[in-house]
Amino acid sequence: MKFSLLKKPLIIIITVLGLLLIAIFQGGLYSKSETPVKDFPITADQEPKDETPKVISTNPSPLEEATILPTQTLEINFNQPLVNIPETRIVIEPNIDFKVELTNNNKTLKIIPNDPFSLGQGYTLNIQVGTKFENNKTLSDPVIFHFKTIEYRGA
Repeated sequence: MKFSLLKKPLIIIITVLGLLLIAIFQGGLYSKSETPVKDFPITADQEPKDETPKVISTNPSPLEEATILPTQTLEINFNQPLVNIPETRIVIEPNIDFKVELTNNNKTLKIIPNDPFSLGQGYTLNIQVGTKFENNKTLSDPVIFHFKTIEYRGA
């Protein structure tokens, strides 16, 4: 009988403590910094204008020493927009026919093979010095990737 009288207040106390702990650890009452920090997106007008063009990511990632499918599209993402397709200086060795597309506000360079890459073949992709970007910028150093295609091992 005595235990059942204590049971209800005990449940209430445990529930309140649990809710307090949840509030504390979700940042409601406990914060590591005194002032909240907000992330504001950087707009095109706020991007640094003196930054040199550089690769920020690739697909596949990493492209260097990647093994790809023969029909796979290669994507190189830059920190700045390219000017236009004729101003891109791209060489793939051994030589293949490919087309180039610019996406993501001209920051992503897509290289699409016209015919599949040869199976088991190594390739070198060279985006050459002089490739043009907005604000009269160019690549000051070549961007070079080495990759290969999957090998055919038979049925």
